[in-house]
Amino acid sequence: MLNPYFAFGVPAFLLLLYIIFEFVRFRATTHYLGFILLLISGFSTAFSSQVYQQYKLQPESLPYPVWLLWLPIIIGGLLVLINLIRGGRRLMEMVKK
Repeated sequence: MLNPYFAFGVPAFLLLLYIIFEFVRFRATTHYLGFILLLISGFSTAFSSQVYQQYKLQPESLPYPVWLLWLPIIIGGLLVLINLIRGGRRLMEMVKK
C-alpha cells in the first residue's frame, strides 16, 4: 500500500475524476452530482488516511518523504469541506422555498 504509484496514483485518479464531474456539474442541471463529488472526495480522504495508517505500521518501508502523504489527505479534506458547505447551502435554499 505504500508503493508510490498506488499511494499517489489512486488519489490522483480520484482528483481527475472529481475535476471531470465538477465540469459536468457546471454543464448539467442534475442535482445529485454534488453528492457524487462528496463521495469522490470522501473516498480520496479515506484512502489517503489508510495509506498514512499503513505508514504508521511500517515506517521503515517508506520510499518517499512522510509529508507527501499529507498532501492527498489535506486536498481531500478540503474538497469534503467544500462539498459539505455546498450541500448545506442547497438544503437551506430548499428549506426556504
